[in-house]
Amino acid sequence: MIAHILSTGDEVLLGDIIDTNSGFLCQGLKEMGIEVQKIMAVGDDVEAIANVIEEISHTADICLVTGGLGPTRDDLTALACSRAAGKKLELNQKALASMQSYFAIRGFVLNKDNEKQALLPETSRVLINHNGTAPGFYMKINNCLFFFMPGVPSEMKIMFEREIKPVLADEFSLNDDILIERLTVFGLPESRVGSLLNEFKTKFPRMRLGFRADFPVIEVKIILMDSDKDNKKARSDIAKAKQWAIEQLENKVVSRQGLSIAQKIGRLLTKEKKTLAIAESCTGGLISNMVTDVAGSSDYFLFSGITYSNDAKINILNVQEKTIVEYGAVHEKTALEMAQGARLKAGADFAISTTGIAGPGGGTKEKPVGMVCIGLAGPSVLMARTYKFSYGDRLRNKKMFAMMALELLRRHLVSVFKAA
Repeated sequence: MIAHILSTGDEVLLGDIIDTNSGFLCQGLKEMGIEVQKIMAVGDDVEAIANVIEEISHTADICLVTGGLGPTRDDLTALACSRAAGKKLELNQKALASMQSYFAIRGFVLNKDNEKQALLPETSRVLINHNGTAPGFYMKINNCLFFFMPGVPSEMKIMFEREIKPVLADEFSLNDDILIERLTVFGLPESRVGSLLNEFKTKFPRMRLGFRADFPVIEVKIILMDSDKDNKKARSDIAKAKQWAIEQLENKVVSRQGLSIAQKIGRLLTKEKKTLAIAESCTGGLISNMVTDVAGSSDYFLFSGITYSNDAKINILNVQEKTIVEYGAVHEKTALEMAQGARLKAGADFAISTTGIAGPGGGTKEKPVGMVCIGLAGPSVLMARTYKFSYGDRLRNKKMFAMMALELLRRHLVSVFKAA
């Protein structure tokens, strides 16, 4: 089966946005047993899009298209598709009804500009947008079944999962008996992960590995295809492969279920009915954002203080002025007092803090760019650690600082709750 992916939009070609959609769709199709053979991008030109669609229609069995379904003049995908297919655009009543429902739920009225999004090629079938206004659609053109989705990742992803995967499974009689195990790895570069698992294919020839890097975390997928999900031997085989992979990865697996570190912490805190506070300086709220991205975090997350200045550390977290004068803002003693202050102010069971130098400037020989001090305070712990990284990039340093703080907390919670 030949599958292609097509991204539309000038913003993709100009580099204004990074095309993460194609990577997501490649992974999703691979898990269904479909390997993508080609990824293409085309700008906001109706004839160019129509020509590419026409070309693909003779060479591929499946094509997933993203972008160009919005209400503005440069959203031309539906028109281009109609030209390539030789079909007229018509107001699709199902698409219109889904949009009216979306607007009504949010207290808005559908206007004429938005109605443009319900103009779809005749004979096409609607894909409901569960997270936005633009309906998707799918239709057969020559030899290829095309699926058209919005370019907004949050809209595209849920449409692919809920709307497109069932159609693909039905249209192509795909075997959905695929077992997948996921591991979350933190503390190893992707090249090292690949090297450590180099013998996997030899030891487990019926399975394959997949990797997805989202700095500084790597997701490892163990995939067993064409197996009955209820088959005890298949489950036993993939469990053995998973355990072997864990043993190779140098104690750097942070979740055996593919959870993020923040999700893992959330589960641990929820299970033990404990709470968390966070004090951030150099990470600027990044840790708090990671924690609150987890659904249900309000059950355990109490307080976040972004105390960027020394005055804020002193006045909000009660860091002693003499500590900063004597040791500086970037020091384990300061980080420790920040964590203590956040914990006391919130009345939380645990607190973590960060203070460091993200760069590119501000570093010294004693305290270089990439240095971070992390504090941890809890019922039976009062500690601080210093780490030094050298990524040479402010954002990557901040991400690593934030993840390192969460990992320090996760390791402590695992040890304490296992002993409890």
